[in-house]
This record gives sequence, structure tokens and C-alpha cells, in this order.
Amino acid sequence: MTHMMKASEKSLTYEGDVKDALNLVNQIRYAFNIAAMDMPKMLNDFVFNIEAQLQREGILDEDFNEVTT
Repeated sequence: MTHMMKASEKSLTYEGDVKDALNLVNQIRYAFNIAAMDMPKMLNDFVFNIEAQLQREGILDEDFNEVTT
């Protein structure tokens, strides 16, 4: 079963499956970490908003770690 969610920041919007959202967040953070670059503020805020929604959905815990069952 697919569980959908939505998160946005200014002109950036994510609307889709929670597992895909988690993958997106991980890939963006990984790419900036590998490049040793700081994420632009708007993109960082967007990623944070996705993570906050993932917390509300029960996918991430209060420390932004993936909840395992």
C-alpha cells in the first residue's frame, strides 16, 4: 500500500510516497556531503520540511532517524 504525503518550501514541492520522500532526502544530503558543499538555504529548508512531515507520518523519529519496525 502506498502512503502519500506533501511538503513544500517556496517554489519547491514534493508530493508522493513517503518512502520515495525518504529516499529523496537521503540522496540530496548524500550529494551535498560528497561534494563537501553547503546546501542552499531554500533547499535545506525544503529538505527539513520533508523530514518534518516524515516525522508526522511516523517514518522518522524525533532525531530524524528512520523508524524501524
